[in-house]
Amino acid sequence: MHHLRPICARCVYWVEDHTSPTNTVGHCHRYPPGIYVNQSNGIVIQKFPTTDRHHWCGEWSGDDARLKEAVRSSLADSPARKHVA
Repeated sequence: MHHLRPICARCVYWVEDHTSPTNTVGHCHRYPPGIYVNQSNGIVIQKFPTTDRHHWCGEWSGDDARLKEAVRSSLADSPARKHVA
């Protein structure tokens, strides 16, 4: 049986990188950005993980209940929703 995995492009935490020359690159905002130090110049940066839109992870483990709750919460908190009485 073929199991369809959720892909990054369909995740509520994935944001497409519009500065990329391709439309397949984005960043995962599931967790805070990581902190990285460039060893050659000592510059510290914060960066979200870069992923391809077709990548996937095991975060949801086939259980989309948490994802659905995140979507509901996101919609409930949206400014457009708050303007509708």
